[in-house]
Amino acid sequence: MPIHPRHYRLRFLLDLSWTVLFPPSQLCLFTALKITGCSYTSLSVIVRVLLHCLAVPFIGWLRICWDEYSNARAAASSNAASIPRVRGKWPGNLDIAVKLVKSMHEDYLMQFFADLFDEYGVHTLNTRIFWSNQIITIDQEIVKNLLTGIGPDRFHKGYYWQERFESFLGNGIFNRDKEEWRAHRQIARPWFAKERVSDFNIFEKYTDRTLKILSSLITQHGSTTRAFDAQDLFARFTLDTASEFLFGQSLNTLTLELPGQGGHAVKMGPKGSAIDDEFGSFAWAFEDVQVKISTRMRIGNIWPIFELFQDKTQKSNTVIHDFLRPLVDQALDKKNRRDDKLDEGSETFLDHLARSTEDRDTVRFQLLNMLLAGRDTTSTLLSFVVYFLCCHPEVTARLRTEVLDHYGHDGRPALENLKGLKYLRAVLNETLRLFPPVPMNSRLSDNSPRAIPCTSLSTHTTNFSILIPPNTTILYNTFLIQRRKDLWGEDAEVFRPERWLSNNTNIGTDEEVSENDLLFMDPGDGDGLRKMIKDPFIFLPFHAGPRVCLGQNFALNEASYFLVLLLQRFKSFELAEDSMPEGSSPPLHWKKRRSGRQRYERIWPKSSVTTFVKGGLWVRAIPA
Repeated sequence: MPIHPRHYRLRFLLDLSWTVLFPPSQLCLFTALKITGCSYTSLSVIVRVLLHCLAVPFIGWLRICWDEYSNARAAASSNAASIPRVRGKWPGNLDIAVKLVKSMHEDYLMQFFADLFDEYGVHTLNTRIFWSNQIITIDQEIVKNLLTGIGPDRFHKGYYWQERFESFLGNGIFNRDKEEWRAHRQIARPWFAKERVSDFNIFEKYTDRTLKILSSLITQHGSTTRAFDAQDLFARFTLDTASEFLFGQSLNTLTLELPGQGGHAVKMGPKGSAIDDEFGSFAWAFEDVQVKISTRMRIGNIWPIFELFQDKTQKSNTVIHDFLRPLVDQALDKKNRRDDKLDEGSETFLDHLARSTEDRDTVRFQLLNMLLAGRDTTSTLLSFVVYFLCCHPEVTARLRTEVLDHYGHDGRPALENLKGLKYLRAVLNETLRLFPPVPMNSRLSDNSPRAIPCTSLSTHTTNFSILIPPNTTILYNTFLIQRRKDLWGEDAEVFRPERWLSNNTNIGTDEEVSENDLLFMDPGDGDGLRKMIKDPFIFLPFHAGPRVCLGQNFALNEASYFLVLLLQRFKSFELAEDSMPEGSSPPLHWKKRRSGRQRYERIWPKSSVTTFVKGGLWVRAIPA
């Protein structure tokens, strides 16, 4: 019977027993059968201890040899190539693991992986850390085969993913596979139908509140606002919007004090800036648990060794669930007091969850999964859009001109006319390309070796299939795929919204385009757009396949509406680098790199579950 993901300690101890205790037991059996001509009991204590110590690495070596032999046979029989391996200097590639951890703290986002791919001249590698298979890839054809067709039946989130996230996301939609995931998705899908995500009343309400806050920050001279953390402000905006959309009532975080206000010094939170109040505690916990889980992911399957005696997410999870528990209790109590069914128009997502189950934990976890997506995805997008507007005043001017041409200084967008903002869509696409909200994702292969197509095994060869060993984690890096120069051109790391624009209405491709692809399309054949239509899996900001993000339309509509009203009120933006918390500025050694955005990046992009700006995005807005 499979071990439940919450029992990670038991799983780890069983794995440890299999590694450490099984080899000596085999040795005892071997000598007991007197195959060697002597009995185990006749050996001296020193010899027994020595044999026990040698048995562990010896049996481990035999297992590795057997795995390699089995995988080589499977690759040959499937006419597939084995994936190139990273060759470290220390046993078990321990030096590679150490460099990875160091790079996470010192280098640009995903720099370690980018350097590995450049060093080996390939798009797919097996890191073989601690002699275990772990595939990393920036091959879009592999990603396509993982996420579509029969891929979802063979490659899942998997047990180890669930184990890392169990204390945070529980049995919610992002932490389950197969039938349980399908049941969650069936429940959630109606709440993201077109008529719901096209209702801009909620967007208008919380956009107005956010802009009122920004107006209050305008200095006495009226030439600019005081510095503020846009990342924190946008997280509040999206959280309040998502909570009313899902619960029917807002968490009202926009009414609370902002970081740096009230004479308080700005301090670093787990991701951005932080503040000491009820929401500050919730936000800190919400971000802290994501950072700790991302650490688990990077350590790999041995992460429980660092949490045998204490779950490092427990304290933060307690804060999060204590914050949400009253909402769930209120919804379930309301359902129990109500004899008749709510009208469809007045029922909320929380009401629907409460009606589908009496299990308070299930309702709370599903709610938390949706809050994570509703808050972090859109706030990440808005944060990096404003960052690029700070760095590219010419883009800001062109975008503001488009907004004013369509809506003037006080017009309000509707879904029908919002689609006419071609340059706004281009800016959103280009931001999503360079800083996708979820920069890296993973799948776990099933119990059989699988040969899947790839575009190339290396930069010098084409048309290969590769073998994915059984029970192997595959990390696919959307962040790096969307910056590959062979896919996007030599300026792949440059922010250039114009790559998504063209006046020619003839797309000029025979490729079938899905509804998901059309979400991002301008009529035209701009270089970036043309490449994306030809190969849609080079641009995956909202995932793809059956698990494509349900809330992508909601996120894009929300971001678009907000930016229209923002640009009506403010004509430009500038980074407030003097207000950044200590330790959040890009390190000086980044500028010494020969290539890459880190040479001129003005903020420190990092990732946990989602992408964020370390220390927050501190900006000043210039009123119109």
